[in-house]
Amino acid sequence: MKYTFYRPNETNTETFDKIISDMYEVLVKISNGYAKENELKDYLENLVKDQKCLQSNAEMGFWGFDEPENMPSDARVMYFYTPTYIAIGMLLNTKLNYPETVKQIAGFDVALKKGLLASTGRGFQGHGYDYLDGLIKALNIFVLAKAHIFVELYPNYCQEFTRLLKESLQYCERLIKTNKTKGDWGEDYSIQLNCILQAAAPQDYLKLMSEKKGQKVYLFVYGTLMSTNRSNRAYLDDAEYLGKFTLNGYELYDLGSYPGIVEGNDKVKGELYAVSIDKLDDIDRYEGEGFLYTRKMVQILGEGNEKLNAYTYVYNKPVTGSMKINYENQPWYQGIAKAINNSNLLWYACYGSNINKERFMKYIEGCSDKTPPRDERPFIFDYPIYFSNNSPSWDYKGVAFLDINKKGKSFGKIYLITKEQFEEIKLQEGSNRNWYGKTVCLGSLDGIPVKTITKEERTSDVIPSTRYIVVIKKGIRDTYPEMTLPDIDAYLMKSYLNEYHVSVLKHLRSQAHGVAIRKIASDLNYNMSTVINIINDLRECGLIKQDGRSVASNIMWNDSEAIYYTVEDRREAIT
Repeated sequence: MKYTFYRPNETNTETFDKIISDMYEVLVKISNGYAKENELKDYLENLVKDQKCLQSNAEMGFWGFDEPENMPSDARVMYFYTPTYIAIGMLLNTKLNYPETVKQIAGFDVALKKGLLASTGRGFQGHGYDYLDGLIKALNIFVLAKAHIFVELYPNYCQEFTRLLKESLQYCERLIKTNKTKGDWGEDYSIQLNCILQAAAPQDYLKLMSEKKGQKVYLFVYGTLMSTNRSNRAYLDDAEYLGKFTLNGYELYDLGSYPGIVEGNDKVKGELYAVSIDKLDDIDRYEGEGFLYTRKMVQILGEGNEKLNAYTYVYNKPVTGSMKINYENQPWYQGIAKAINNSNLLWYACYGSNINKERFMKYIEGCSDKTPPRDERPFIFDYPIYFSNNSPSWDYKGVAFLDINKKGKSFGKIYLITKEQFEEIKLQEGSNRNWYGKTVCLGSLDGIPVKTITKEERTSDVIPSTRYIVVIKKGIRDTYPEMTLPDIDAYLMKSYLNEYHVSVLKHLRSQAHGVAIRKIASDLNYNMSTVINIINDLRECGLIKQDGRSVASNIMWNDSEAIYYTVEDRREAIT
């Protein structure tokens, strides 16, 4: 059995992922009883030796790839805690199933106790919005390793771990019992939670399922399960029809042979049924729940204005390029899109300097057809922006692009223009893959497609110039007058500042007077060249300023004695 854990000298996530994958394979082998005892002994002796105690608490021992303070917070779960969870799984399962091997390994019990305590550091949870996903992944590792049996046999071995594991399993049971199995992004974890409970607490799971049997739930349908379609008879023939209802806050899209709904600013017409909870599994499979659709609890409105909570199926894929079916054209039927006339117009969605109407009109003036936009509206993107490249138009600094591979929120504006104008604007922006060569369909509005442009692939971040930021800020302020300037500053700063920029900014903000570069480096434990690079970036985007006295003393901006403070009218956004 080849030893699979080591700490690479260089940071490389692909290498980290490979090590974790190889470690997991070993854990599977050990947990299933296929490890040879002599090979297992050699493996675990190396594993015990490779444990590192936490600098701030020597009672905690980890198998992370680096010290936690050297990792971004979102990377710690995957590359600091996950290898530790797997290593602990190997050790505790060995103590359960290979007791003679344990006796031969020096320092085994100390390493296991320190590792168990270390595993409780984040409460088994993931980072931020991924807390539930992280909890499930951690519990899957521990359940595979039979940690739930270990804590029953050795409850006092590490009381903190015993308590946390039992509380986590009880929490999973509560989520299943109360149907609160969704993550913050709408992901349904019911299957994963069921699997954990089935393995770790089968009697509790059977009792829970017997309590649920025979219950009925409300189901709101809007497409192929409606009474006008054949699938209704196949899946809802024995369900009770309760009438026509409306779902607010969602948009209906035609996807060809079936429709899908996503969150939005429109309404959806449909029908309500009372369905046996036992039937939901069949309907889930028909709808492709967890893949094509996510079953979600929503509030619907009846024809008599009665409000009810019901399940419905929300589309789980992008609707880019699909036609939105407005409320007045509903309910959905196959072929509805063909009945809606397409025009020669489209909505051009802007998120960078073109959110500024004055700036955008320069592109219109460069088109063959110089007709101004027929309409313009605010538009919220479901993706974040980032700044990259070195634009000659903007002082060879970064300009905005849309990252369509990440979930997020960006403030924008849409202009109603002709398709020909859109194509010519693309050429002016630079339609090659290194600039704005990718056209993205964002759905439709009022039956008219919404499109934007961005880069083919995300590249390294580049700080934008002050002049560019000023243009974007004016555009956002004109489009979203309810937003304050500090709100706008805070939104943009999240898009172009990294954690090191933020740490220096917050440090300067917290000081009563300006601070020299030398002291910033000392206070934050950064090397001098790093601080100078950060200072240069923050100067370029107008967030900090060199103290006038140090300028008058002919101290260069990058001198270690150069003193800086935050620009007064930008301070409120620095939190």
